[in-house]
Amino acid sequence: MHKAVLLSKGEGNFYFGFHDLVAWNYAGDKLLALRIDDMLTPPNPDVPCDIGYLDKEGRYHKMGETYAYNYPQGARQQWIGKSDLFIVNDKINHAWRSKIYNTKTGECTPLEFPTHVITDDGWAFGLDYARLFRVGGYGYTGLPDAYAAEDAPASSGIVKHNVYTGEEEMIISVAEVANYQMNANLGNNHYFTHLLLNPSQKRVAFLHRYKLKDGGETTRLMTINTDGSELHCLASGFLSHFDWQDDNHIAIWGRTGSSVEKLRSSLLYRMLPTGLVGKGKKIIKKLLYKPKPGVNSNPGFNWLLFTDAEGAPYSLLAKDVITEDGHPMFCPANRDWMICDTYPNSEGIRTLFLFQYSTQRRVDLGTYKMLDQQPDLDKSMPFLQGVDKAVLKAFSPQQMAFTRSGLHCDLHPRWKADGTMVAFDSIHEGSRQIYGFDVSDIIKSKDTTPAHERQAAHYGV
Repeated sequence: MHKAVLLSKGEGNFYFGFHDLVAWNYAGDKLLALRIDDMLTPPNPDVPCDIGYLDKEGRYHKMGETYAYNYPQGARQQWIGKSDLFIVNDKINHAWRSKIYNTKTGECTPLEFPTHVITDDGWAFGLDYARLFRVGGYGYTGLPDAYAAEDAPASSGIVKHNVYTGEEEMIISVAEVANYQMNANLGNNHYFTHLLLNPSQKRVAFLHRYKLKDGGETTRLMTINTDGSELHCLASGFLSHFDWQDDNHIAIWGRTGSSVEKLRSSLLYRMLPTGLVGKGKKIIKKLLYKPKPGVNSNPGFNWLLFTDAEGAPYSLLAKDVITEDGHPMFCPANRDWMICDTYPNSEGIRTLFLFQYSTQRRVDLGTYKMLDQQPDLDKSMPFLQGVDKAVLKAFSPQQMAFTRSGLHCDLHPRWKADGTMVAFDSIHEGSRQIYGFDVSDIIKSKDTTPAHERQAAHYGV
């Protein structure tokens, strides 16, 4: 029977963060991890988080501290190629930047720019984390958004820098994307989030998001060459978590082209007063989304598979096999396999599972329960200062406090480079820890039974 094993041992709460990075080094003997004592509130700008790695015995080796962290995505700590160097974001001289740590010598090298993803040869791509925090995304608390007064700033965007030579350039600005195949005035507070390199590290995918008059938000799935050329818009609508299946295809959860989204992009919508738009949205929701017995309450939402080309049609991924949003990552060693999770159900249970593309086979690995605890709102609110008031109004302070605290713990599974194991964060045993699951025999199995002819395999918790 398969069972998750605890990888982090020691005092405190350990976590990695998001589902889009390989947490182990290439040799497989070091697992990057953040450690913090108190995770009951959103990050305190005056309290740093430890950064280091876990060895094979679960011992934690602290390398330093960082003020640039959040609980959903960590500090974007990641290994550089096959080396024993890792990069991590931090606050340096009142700016969001990054550092490189050498795990053999202990040396730390500060850099001029932050990093979200990095190529094996040292080209890093970073975001505007102050803006991300203000608009309610996964940014860092403690520094103001320098372009808060601008809806689509030309000086904010994706910055590319070489960690060895210091070369840098902005490959695309928020203003450029906001005016690409749309009118920037359609929305406000445009921003970028969720950068992700394709397997060959030649193109970058990212989400372009902007706020709407009715209080909602639209997301566009964009791709671009790492030199800033060949910008593509693959989809627009309600779009969530994604990963590159291969160099030319992206799997993403969401809905595109719905009646509401068509209305929001129309000339009539742009001309309506804000107050009337808000009332109209409520009426449209009642008309279009009135629940009926036996009918999916979220019609149109699926896992979608897009080709990286302008105007290319999309197909459905894992239809009737994976029926809800989650956090996907295709296996670096065998991209026929994807690890994913679910959001908590009504009982707070999250499921970890594998999916095989060629057979449409789903293998459930385990279930893990969230804690029922909620953060102290009075203690949390000071740490949400700087978040746009409209965001707090739309999501409620209680929701923002919980989702930005360490109590909100998605599994966010991530692969080992050789495809033998996955690691995930969980809080089901009372504290936040990192767990591992050996999937080597499942990946190597010869079962090619199609999804409609088999029952999902279940393994121990």
